[in-house]
Amino acid sequence: MKTFHKIISGDSRQMNLLDDKSVHLIITSPPYWQLKDYGTSNQIGYHNSYEHYINNLNLVWNECYRVLFPGCRLCINIGDQFARSVYYGRYKVIPIRTEIIKFCETIGFDYMGAVIWQKVTTTNTTGGATIMGSFPYPRNGILKLDYEFILLFKKQGEAPKPTPKQKELSIISKEEWNTYFSGHWNFSGVKQEEHLAMFPEELPARLIKMFSFAGETVLDPFLGSGTTTLAARNLNRNSVGYEINEDFIPIIKKKLNLGQPDLFGTEYEFLKDDTPLDHDLEIPKLPYVFHDPHQLDKKCDLKKMSFGSKIGAGTKKKPNDELFSVKEVISAERLRSQCPSG
Repeated sequence: MKTFHKIISGDSRQMNLLDDKSVHLIITSPPYWQLKDYGTSNQIGYHNSYEHYINNLNLVWNECYRVLFPGCRLCINIGDQFARSVYYGRYKVIPIRTEIIKFCETIGFDYMGAVIWQKVTTTNTTGGATIMGSFPYPRNGILKLDYEFILLFKKQGEAPKPTPKQKELSIISKEEWNTYFSGHWNFSGVKQEEHLAMFPEELPARLIKMFSFAGETVLDPFLGSGTTTLAARNLNRNSVGYEINEDFIPIIKKKLNLGQPDLFGTEYEFLKDDTPLDHDLEIPKLPYVFHDPHQLDKKCDLKKMSFGSKIGAGTKKKPNDELFSVKEVISAERLRSQCPSG
């Protein structure tokens, strides 16, 4: 089956090149908070407060609701993560999923549960240490975050009707059905190279089989290295992807093997959506604005502090243990003493 794929360099907080009710399934994994520098000045989640991070994600979910057909699914892969003590004065786990669920239900999605993906983690949500906390002594051990969630949402309304041919091409075997619709998935992550936040093709492939028909269109608003596009193409679905960092476009082209002959006549279109948008002006217009009840009056300029890792086409590869290992745990009191007051 011939399929069509659009890769758009642009900001998914305003997807100007997509019409209302134009996609049948959305699959994505948003950036974590303060873990990775994606190399663009207007990125989400780096050098900003948790409140700013959540509200900017909510701009994306608001757009997702607009472009999704009624009766269709939004699938968000996200995990819990540790917050450094510089932000809250103590170490704590941040359940990002809770704010995503709250906002998506506010704008009209029905929450349909979550898959727990048990994996060998490839994202340093703990800082990368093998053993966290007070080992070998009790009380202050820290749970390893070796799992993530795949949140499932359904837009209310009646879904588009597939043709008999689409239904025939989209049959799921009994074995696949029982595996996919289990509440727990067990498969490993993918080796992280040029783009350090990749998920394996197996993840979007399962969701595409579960929640779309052949010939329909799948959107990923945080396309990254292009895994969702690859999975959609391989399963006879069309796709659209938004990626804010233009440096990832060569990585996407490489993943899709665009230099090789294509027997099916697959078509690709690379576009740019550079409509200016003042995100801070758009946030108050949202039906629900998140306010962080734990936010501190920070004494450090976080933009001058180096956290996480920087991602881009020119990123020099280093072993994961060098990038992400915990060399020293610094207390909140020590941080305060090192930061100027006032």
